[in-house]
Amino acid sequence: MLKDELNKFFTETKANAFISESPQTRLWFANVQTSDGYLIIEPNKAYLFVDGRYIEYATKNAKNVDIKLLEKGTLSEFLKKKNYKLVAVEKDYLKLGTFESFKEMLPKTEFIQVNGQQFRIKKDAEEVAKVKEACEISLQAYEEVKKLLKVGMTELEVSNKLGYIMRLFGAEKESFESIIAFGSNAAEPHHHPTDRKLAEGDIVKMDFGAQFAGWASDITRTFFFGKPKNQDLIKVLDTVIEAQKLGREAVKPGITTKEIDKICRDYIEKQGYGKFFTHSTGHGVGIDVHELPYVNSACDTILEEGMIITVEPGIYIENVGGARIEDTVLVTKDGSQVLSRPEDYK
Repeated sequence: MLKDELNKFFTETKANAFISESPQTRLWFANVQTSDGYLIIEPNKAYLFVDGRYIEYATKNAKNVDIKLLEKGTLSEFLKKKNYKLVAVEKDYLKLGTFESFKEMLPKTEFIQVNGQQFRIKKDAEEVAKVKEACEISLQAYEEVKKLLKVGMTELEVSNKLGYIMRLFGAEKESFESIIAFGSNAAEPHHHPTDRKLAEGDIVKMDFGAQFAGWASDITRTFFFGKPKNQDLIKVLDTVIEAQKLGREAVKPGITTKEIDKICRDYIEKQGYGKFFTHSTGHGVGIDVHELPYVNSACDTILEEGMIITVEPGIYIENVGGARIEDTVLVTKDGSQVLSRPEDYK
């Protein structure tokens, strides 16, 4: 865990504490996966409140925190003893009812809302290793599923097999519902698998990811099953492959995320498909499969060592089909490492 962004936040805002109930922040800061709990981080101290279901687990596994048993009144009594003047809460995950209870427990405290993802935007070596493992599990499962493809299999069948095989290779679960799209269904960027059957010559789009030790991967591959039956889609796929290659090879410290987006978008526009590239070029990956930084035309985040992003341009033509290629890319000290292409770094 890198605390640079968190420490910078405390210095700049003068906040007395950051309070979070999100499972993502508990995993990032305290190294525990629990469905409930409260994390209170002060500039020089942190506390984790969990109920009786998790007290033994947290005591054995939590890092960087003092463990407190969460029982009726314990959190309220704890906060009453504090003289917090300014408290930050995590707006992305905080329930309205919970926020109201915080205000009741701290009636004289001013609250500010923050995006907790900003604190984990850069990953340390241990976190990178978990994302890398999630990528490798995903790719192993993908290669196995490709071997099983045959005419007549449905999108749902392939999706279910992919998720099952990911678990066989060590995933806790899928990091999101796999997107499996055959033929014209590939024109939908986020297609939900259906009973559409695979046919010879179909274009096949597979967007998938594994979760390993709480950390996610996000990968998309597009290919033809057999000899392409739509010749126009050959150019579509070739264009996406080249645009994505240009984008991922541009990833390095100092470049902005909007520049990565522009590189991919400009190439696709040059090939005549600009209006068919309908989403952003990527996003951060970590505990959440979609997190900071955003890779789009409006975000000028400067990439730094330790950030992990996706590069995923796509072209989607209604009633015809589409293609997307996506890789999970680590920003290194001098450039980048494509975590979802192990052949490039082994």
